[in-house]
Amino acid sequence: MKVLAIETTGKYGSASVIDNGGHVFSASSSEEMNHLRGMITLIDEAIHEAGITKDELTHVAASVGPGSFTGIRIGVTTARIMSQMLDIPCIAVSTLEAMAVRALDKAISAGALYVVPVINARRHQTYAGVYEAVFTSDCEHQSAIPVMEEKQYMIEDLLSELQTRMAEHSGAVAFFTGDGIDAYADIIKSTMTEGSYAFADEDLRYQHAEAVARIALGKAAAGETLTYNGLMPEYMRLAEAEQRLRAGTLSDRIRFPAK
Repeated sequence: MKVLAIETTGKYGSASVIDNGGHVFSASSSEEMNHLRGMITLIDEAIHEAGITKDELTHVAASVGPGSFTGIRIGVTTARIMSQMLDIPCIAVSTLEAMAVRALDKAISAGALYVVPVINARRHQTYAGVYEAVFTSDCEHQSAIPVMEEKQYMIEDLLSELQTRMAEHSGAVAFFTGDGIDAYADIIKSTMTEGSYAFADEDLRYQHAEAVARIALGKAAAGETLTYNGLMPEYMRLAEAEQRLRAGTLSDRIRFPAK
Protein backbone atom coordinates (compact mmCIF):
# COMPACT_ATOMS: atom_id res chain seq x y z
CA MET A 1 0.00 0.00 0.00
CA LYS A 2 0.99 3.59 -0.63
CA VAL A 3 -1.34 6.05 1.07
CA LEU A 4 -1.43 9.79 0.42
CA ALA A 5 -2.59 11.88 3.40
CA ILE A 6 -3.74 15.50 3.20
CA GLU A 7 -3.89 17.93 6.14
CA THR A 8 -5.56 21.33 5.68
CA THR A 9 -7.57 21.84 8.86
CA GLY A 10 -5.10 24.15 10.65
CA LYS A 11 -2.76 27.03 9.89
CA TYR A 12 -0.22 25.05 7.90
CA GLY A 13 -0.96 22.64 5.08
CA SER A 14 0.96 19.40 4.64
CA ALA A 15 0.90 16.19 2.62
CA SER A 16 2.47 12.82 3.38
CA VAL A 17 2.89 9.46 1.69
CA ILE A 18 3.23 6.33 3.80
CA ASP A 19 4.11 2.81 2.64
CA ASN A 20 3.52 -0.66 4.08
CA GLY A 21 6.64 -0.42 6.19
CA GLY A 22 5.46 2.77 7.89
CA HIS A 23 8.01 4.95 6.10
CA VAL A 24 6.62 8.47 5.74
CA PHE A 25 7.57 11.11 3.19
CA SER A 26 6.21 14.59 3.80
CA ALA A 27 6.03 18.12 2.46
CA SER A 28 4.85 21.06 4.57
CA SER A 29 4.01 24.70 4.00
CA SER A 30 5.45 27.47 6.16
CA GLU A 31 2.78 29.90 4.93
CA GLU A 32 -0.36 30.25 7.01
CA MET A 33 -3.67 29.32 5.37
CA ASN A 34 -2.09 28.76 1.96
CA HIS A 35 -4.02 25.54 1.37
CA LEU A 36 -5.87 26.49 -1.81
CA ARG A 37 -2.78 27.64 -3.69
CA GLY A 38 -0.23 25.33 -2.15
CA MET A 39 -1.76 21.90 -1.58
CA ILE A 40 -1.23 20.47 -5.07
CA THR A 41 2.44 21.47 -4.89
CA LEU A 42 2.78 19.82 -1.46
CA ILE A 43 1.18 16.64 -2.77
CA ASP A 44 3.55 16.53 -5.73
CA GLU A 45 6.54 17.09 -3.41
CA ALA A 46 5.50 14.31 -1.02
CA ILE A 47 4.96 11.87 -3.88
CA HIS A 48 8.34 12.82 -5.35
CA GLU A 49 10.03 12.31 -1.96
CA ALA A 50 8.47 8.86 -1.79
CA GLY A 51 10.02 8.03 -5.17
CA ILE A 52 6.73 7.04 -6.76
CA THR A 53 4.17 8.41 -9.20
CA LYS A 54 0.54 9.31 -8.56
CA ASP A 55 -0.52 6.15 -10.36
CA GLU A 56 1.16 4.04 -7.67
CA LEU A 57 -0.99 5.47 -4.88
CA THR A 58 -3.46 2.95 -3.47
CA HIS A 59 -5.47 5.21 -1.13
CA VAL A 60 -6.00 8.90 -0.42
CA ALA A 61 -6.76 10.10 3.11
CA ALA A 62 -7.94 13.45 4.38
CA SER A 63 -8.06 15.02 7.81
CA VAL A 64 -11.80 15.73 7.78
CA GLY A 65 -12.11 18.01 10.80
CA PRO A 66 -12.88 19.67 13.04
CA GLY A 67 -10.88 22.81 12.32
CA SER A 68 -10.94 25.63 9.80
CA PHE A 69 -14.18 25.30 7.80
CA THR A 70 -12.52 26.49 4.59
CA GLY A 71 -9.48 24.30 5.19
CA ILE A 72 -11.63 21.22 5.77
CA ARG A 73 -13.49 21.80 2.51
CA ILE A 74 -10.24 22.20 0.57
CA GLY A 75 -8.75 18.98 1.96
CA VAL A 76 -11.86 16.86 1.51
CA THR A 77 -12.50 18.18 -2.00
CA THR A 78 -8.88 17.57 -3.04
CA ALA A 79 -9.01 14.00 -1.73
CA ARG A 80 -12.32 13.32 -3.48
CA ILE A 81 -11.00 14.62 -6.80
CA MET A 82 -7.85 12.50 -6.55
CA SER A 83 -9.95 9.46 -5.62
CA GLN A 84 -12.04 9.94 -8.74
CA MET A 85 -9.08 10.63 -11.02
CA LEU A 86 -6.98 7.70 -9.80
CA ASP A 87 -9.89 5.33 -9.04
CA ILE A 88 -8.66 4.66 -5.51
CA PRO A 89 -10.58 4.59 -2.21
CA CYS A 90 -10.70 7.40 0.35
CA ILE A 91 -10.01 7.28 4.09
CA ALA A 92 -11.45 9.72 6.63
CA VAL A 93 -9.27 10.62 9.62
CA SER A 94 -10.36 12.68 12.61
CA THR A 95 -8.23 15.77 13.00
CA LEU A 96 -8.30 15.48 16.79
CA GLU A 97 -7.24 11.85 16.71
CA ALA A 98 -4.35 12.70 14.39
CA MET A 99 -3.26 15.50 16.74
CA ALA A 100 -3.30 13.06 19.67
CA VAL A 101 -1.27 10.49 17.74
CA ARG A 102 1.27 13.13 16.73
CA ALA A 103 1.79 14.12 20.37
CA LEU A 104 1.76 10.59 21.76
CA ASP A 105 5.51 9.98 21.96
CA LYS A 106 6.19 13.26 23.78
CA ALA A 107 3.20 12.72 26.05
CA ILE A 108 4.49 9.31 27.11
CA SER A 109 7.99 10.73 27.59
CA ALA A 110 6.47 13.39 29.87
CA GLY A 111 4.77 10.69 31.92
CA ALA A 112 1.31 11.75 30.82
CA LEU A 113 -1.66 9.40 31.04
CA TYR A 114 -3.88 11.57 28.84
CA VAL A 115 -3.37 13.42 25.57
CA VAL A 116 -5.73 16.36 25.09
CA PRO A 117 -5.88 17.88 21.58
CA VAL A 118 -7.59 21.28 21.73
CA ILE A 119 -8.49 23.43 18.72
CA ASN A 120 -9.42 27.05 19.36
CA ALA A 121 -12.99 27.77 18.20
CA ARG A 122 -12.94 31.29 19.70
CA ARG A 123 -14.85 32.92 22.57
CA HIS A 124 -13.82 30.19 25.04
CA GLN A 125 -15.10 27.52 22.66
CA THR A 126 -12.96 24.57 21.61
CA TYR A 127 -13.05 21.40 19.57
CA ALA A 128 -11.43 18.82 21.77
CA GLY A 129 -11.19 15.22 22.88
CA VAL A 130 -9.27 13.26 25.49
CA TYR A 131 -7.19 10.17 24.70
CA GLU A 132 -5.50 7.74 27.04
CA ALA A 133 -1.89 6.94 26.14
CA VAL A 134 -1.56 3.15 26.03
CA PHE A 135 1.81 1.53 25.42
CA THR A 136 3.90 -1.56 26.06
CA SER A 137 6.83 -1.56 28.47
CA ASP A 138 9.28 -1.38 25.56
CA CYS A 139 7.26 1.54 24.04
CA GLU A 140 7.29 -0.20 20.66
CA HIS A 141 3.51 -0.37 20.48
CA GLN A 142 1.61 2.77 21.39
CA SER A 143 -1.92 3.90 20.80
CA ALA A 144 -4.25 6.72 21.74
CA ILE A 145 -7.56 5.41 23.06
CA PRO A 146 -10.48 7.89 23.17
CA VAL A 147 -11.89 8.30 26.69
CA MET A 148 -13.84 11.55 26.29
CA GLU A 149 -16.04 12.33 23.32
CA GLU A 150 -14.69 14.46 20.50
CA LYS A 151 -17.01 17.45 20.43
CA GLN A 152 -17.32 21.18 20.94
CA TYR A 153 -16.58 22.17 24.54
CA MET A 154 -16.33 25.44 26.38
CA ILE A 155 -12.75 25.40 27.68
CA GLU A 156 -13.96 25.55 31.28
CA ASP A 157 -16.27 22.55 30.76
CA LEU A 158 -13.52 20.56 29.08
CA LEU A 159 -11.15 21.14 31.99
CA SER A 160 -13.83 20.32 34.56
CA GLU A 161 -14.66 16.99 32.92
CA LEU A 162 -10.98 16.21 32.46
CA GLN A 163 -10.21 16.88 36.12
CA THR A 164 -13.06 14.60 37.19
CA ARG A 165 -11.58 11.79 35.11
CA MET A 166 -8.05 12.47 36.29
CA ALA A 167 -9.18 12.28 39.93
CA GLU A 168 -9.71 8.55 39.39
CA HIS A 169 -5.96 8.11 38.78
CA SER A 170 -3.61 9.48 41.42
CA GLY A 171 -0.82 11.56 39.92
CA ALA A 172 -2.31 11.56 36.41
CA VAL A 173 -0.86 14.10 33.99
CA ALA A 174 -2.64 15.58 30.94
CA PHE A 175 -0.58 16.54 27.89
CA PHE A 176 -2.24 19.37 25.94
CA THR A 177 -1.61 19.96 22.25
CA GLY A 178 -3.16 22.15 19.56
CA ASP A 179 -3.66 25.87 19.03
CA GLY A 180 -6.06 25.87 21.96
CA ILE A 181 -2.89 26.22 24.04
CA ASP A 182 -2.14 29.50 22.28
CA ALA A 183 -5.58 30.86 23.17
CA TYR A 184 -6.29 29.32 26.56
CA ALA A 185 -2.95 28.60 28.24
CA ASP A 186 -3.71 31.03 31.08
CA ILE A 187 -7.08 29.38 31.76
CA ILE A 188 -5.51 25.92 31.75
CA LYS A 189 -2.74 27.04 34.11
CA SER A 190 -5.17 28.66 36.54
CA THR A 191 -7.55 25.69 36.52
CA MET A 192 -5.25 22.67 36.56
CA THR A 193 -3.14 21.89 39.61
CA GLU A 194 0.62 22.28 39.37
CA GLY A 195 2.29 19.18 37.97
CA SER A 196 -0.94 17.79 36.51
CA TYR A 197 -0.45 19.10 32.98
CA ALA A 198 2.15 19.75 30.29
CA PHE A 199 2.05 21.60 26.97
CA ALA A 200 3.32 20.39 23.60
CA ASP A 201 6.12 22.47 22.11
CA GLU A 202 5.22 24.57 19.08
CA ASP A 203 7.04 22.26 16.66
CA LEU A 204 4.60 19.48 17.66
CA ARG A 205 1.50 21.47 18.53
CA TYR A 206 -0.17 21.93 15.16
CA GLN A 207 -1.78 19.55 12.68
CA HIS A 208 0.45 17.57 10.31
CA ALA A 209 -0.24 15.02 7.58
CA GLU A 210 2.31 12.51 8.95
CA ALA A 211 -0.01 11.58 11.82
CA VAL A 212 -2.96 11.44 9.40
CA ALA A 213 -0.94 9.04 7.25
CA ARG A 214 -0.11 6.73 10.16
CA ILE A 215 -3.76 6.43 11.16
CA ALA A 216 -4.83 6.02 7.53
CA LEU A 217 -2.40 3.14 6.99
CA GLY A 218 -4.06 1.21 9.80
CA LYS A 219 -7.51 2.01 8.44
CA ALA A 220 -6.49 0.89 4.96
CA ALA A 221 -5.21 -2.42 6.32
CA ALA A 222 -8.50 -2.90 8.18
CA GLY A 223 -10.54 -2.11 5.07
CA GLU A 224 -12.01 1.06 6.60
CA THR A 225 -12.31 2.91 3.30
CA LEU A 226 -14.89 5.03 1.51
CA THR A 227 -15.83 5.87 -2.04
CA TYR A 228 -15.10 9.44 -3.07
CA ASN A 229 -18.69 10.54 -2.48
CA GLY A 230 -18.67 8.97 0.98
CA LEU A 231 -15.84 11.19 2.21
CA MET A 232 -17.52 14.00 4.14
CA PRO A 233 -16.37 16.96 6.26
CA GLU A 234 -16.72 16.87 10.06
CA TYR A 235 -17.32 20.50 10.96
CA MET A 236 -18.66 19.68 14.45
CA ARG A 237 -20.81 22.83 14.38
CA LEU A 238 -22.58 25.09 11.90
CA ALA A 239 -20.70 28.04 10.45
CA GLU A 240 -21.54 31.32 12.21
CA ALA A 241 -23.53 32.59 9.23
CA GLU A 242 -25.60 29.39 9.17
CA GLN A 243 -26.25 29.67 12.92
CA ARG A 244 -27.44 33.24 12.48
CA LEU A 245 -29.57 32.31 9.49
CA ARG A 246 -31.32 29.55 11.42
CA ALA A 247 -31.82 31.93 14.33
CA GLY A 248 -33.34 34.52 11.98
CA THR A 249 -30.71 37.15 12.80
CA LEU A 250 -28.74 37.25 9.56
CA SER A 251 -29.26 40.80 8.32
CA ASP A 252 -28.84 40.01 4.65
CA ARG A 253 -30.91 36.81 4.53
CA ILE A 254 -32.92 36.43 1.36
CA ARG A 255 -36.57 37.39 1.58
CA PHE A 256 -38.92 36.23 -1.13
CA PRO A 257 -41.73 38.56 -2.23
CA ALA A 258 -45.25 37.64 -1.22
CA LYS A 259 -47.35 36.15 -4.00
